Amino acid sequence: MEVLTVLGKWAAQQGASWLLRNRWKLGALVALMAVGAVLVGAGISASVSGGGTDEQARATCRTMGFDVASSPGGAEGGYVPAPVDAVPAIPEGGLVDGFGPGENEQIAVAQAIIAAGTAAGVGTRGMVVAVAAALQESGLRQLDFGDRDSLGPFQQRPSQGWGTPEQVRDADFAARAFFGGPGSPHFDPGTGLASPGGLIEVGGWEQLPVTVAAQKVQRSAFPNAYAKHEARATRIVAALTGGAPIPTLPPAQTVAASPSDDATITTAEDFRASGFDIDAFCAENLVTTAALTTGGQLIPAGTWTAPLASSINSEFGMRLHPVYGDWRLHAGTDFQATTGTPLRAASDGIVSKVTWYGGGGLIVAVEHAGGVETWFLHLSQVLVTPGETVTGGQVIALSGATGVGTAPHFHLETHVNGVPVDPVQFMLERGVDLRAGAA
Repeated sequence: MEVLTVLGKWAAQQGASWLLRNRWKLGALVALMAVGAVLVGAGISASVSGGGTDEQARATCRTMGFDVASSPGGAEGGYVPAPVDAVPAIPEGGLVDGFGPGENEQIAVAQAIIAAGTAAGVGTRGMVVAVAAALQESGLRQLDFGDRDSLGPFQQRPSQGWGTPEQVRDADFAARAFFGGPGSPHFDPGTGLASPGGLIEVGGWEQLPVTVAAQKVQRSAFPNAYAKHEARATRIVAALTGGAPIPTLPPAQTVAASPSDDATITTAEDFRASGFDIDAFCAENLVTTAALTTGGQLIPAGTWTAPLASSINSEFGMRLHPVYGDWRLHAGTDFQATTGTPLRAASDGIVSKVTWYGGGGLIVAVEHAGGVETWFLHLSQVLVTPGETVTGGQVIALSGATGVGTAPHFHLETHVNGVPVDPVQFMLERGVDLRAGAA
């Protein structure tokens, strides 16, 4: 025991002596580390505020539920949800319907897609799928940049077997690869399939919505983004296949555009992976919808009412998804409703969110007493804003067909402490029979 005590004292003396001898070096090292931290922070700040990426960060905040329109320094006005499914304007005045002046490259890329689609035998619907995909991925341009190694009109990745960088930037090659089948440069006569597979390799693609068919080929992180280009794609295909003379255009040239263009969408995960604190940025620069919701207010326990009186199309529970074709939980109840049908708040509450929500399209959620939330999905319009107090029976939205679905309808979800429960049973327990509308 005494030996251990002696050794401990000796070690302490040696350590103190070493710190004393090297105190100046240690001080310099600490100072250097502090300067480095400042520089890193400044660099991250500059990377977000410069080169257009500040707007990307703000757009990402919006998808996270932050209100850009009413943010400090932002434009005045009410809450505007992220325009994930907003239909873009169709350019006019170009050489071909659906294009603007000077869009010769875009027309040439579309022509290459039409030619490849004609050879593949996919008909005008297949061409619409391809043109909508290329509009989303590149704006119908032969881009030489993209997310990771994505390139060309369809942002195909050489690392995933789509071809060499030079090949996937070529509109003809890229279009033939997109359509797949015997005309694909990746077709294997031994298997009778293209690999990577194209549209022809997607079973039943003819019956799928355009955005779903495109996603089956593209496997994008934004599976619903193609829907907003369907109208323009349809006009372009009609113009290029309608028998009208097509102007002769020079061959399209590869475009070297800045990566700060809107062609690249940055997610919150991308920012976090790069080391940038997107959550702190949003909290500092924007107004969060969460702060606009309850805010400590007492939500009254109002009576309950049916959002609409209509027949039920699909019940809560596990089902075969009508679009994706796999078994998954249907977390709500679907009702027959044409686009524009008024939908009423199920009870008193406070609007907790208005946003675009993946396959649910435009949604509104209302927080009620007792940890309950009601969600309205696939809406065409929302008539309230986050933080607004609503009363049971108040019209707060109009039904629609946004997001993924087979037709316009109303999807109702009831969440208790964050967990979706059967709306029919939930409402029955509160004296409301949602099935009464079927009579």
